[in-house]
Amino acid sequence: MEHKRLTRSEKNKILAGVCGGIGEYLGLDANLIRLIFLLLMFIQPSFIILYLLLAFLLPQPGAEDAPLSDRIKSSAQEIEDSFEKIESNSDSRLWLGIGLIVFGAILLLNDLGIFWFNWNWLGAIVLIGLGIYLLLFQK
Repeated sequence: MEHKRLTRSEKNKILAGVCGGIGEYLGLDANLIRLIFLLLMFIQPSFIILYLLLAFLLPQPGAEDAPLSDRIKSSAQEIEDSFEKIESNSDSRLWLGIGLIVFGAILLLNDLGIFWFNWNWLGAIVLIGLGIYLLLFQK
């Protein structure tokens, strides 16, 4: 039996391949992992630090035995290249802009009392949804 290792994804990445690697390891869609990470980052900003730690500590496939300092340098360069790619891609900028506008509108409507949502429930809703997804759609 082949031992499965958690690595960053080379083929399914947007920023550093962390969510793609977790999705490949768990056998889940990487977009679902990205959505969960995004929601958790809004609920608890410390998940941003967790993502960055994983980006620097998780090895790329085939580089599991490389020294940590080399992996950190490689990861930093890769993240910088990803940001440059996102900046130059008009579709990415469009979706990022739409996402920021929607999130800002929700916050504004919530402050004005027009839109009511208890943000404390969001973490529980995400976990319940993930549990249901894993039970219903597990391969």
